[in-house]
Amino acid sequence: MRKANCLIYVLAFAAILLVLPTSRASAALLRCRTDPVFWLSNGDVLIVALDVGTTEANISNVNYILYVPAGVTVKQVVYTDSSLGKKETYQVYQTSLVKTYTIDTVVTTAKSAGSVDVIVYTRLNGMYAKTVSGFNGQHLLVTVSKQ
Repeated sequence: MRKANCLIYVLAFAAILLVLPTSRASAALLRCRTDPVFWLSNGDVLIVALDVGTTEANISNVNYILYVPAGVTVKQVVYTDSSLGKKETYQVYQTSLVKTYTIDTVVTTAKSAGSVDVIVYTRLNGMYAKTVSGFNGQHLLVTVSKQ
């Protein structure tokens, strides 16, 4: 009888462990997402969606460097997350080839956040999409071109 009770407790404990989320899965609950939209003077639209593996409180700054063709400027930027938008900055350099855009994204986090995964999804005119992933503090480069 004692062995049977012990076995039941062990099986119940194992079942509970299988049901509870692991630390990796529970970390998914602590993610931050932002996706600014850059409206360009030539009519093109760049959307840069970020998925950052930490809370907004741990994000110090998100910097976008846009490399666009000569003569192209940013007419308007719409930050879809108004509170994180205050931490987002961008610069524009007109050094890219015709119909080609490169976006260099750097996410800076609090030192206490440690290593944080970052995924950058970039879309040009809703058609041409590319993705790159890395970590906070890294320059994550995505280049998209019109055909």
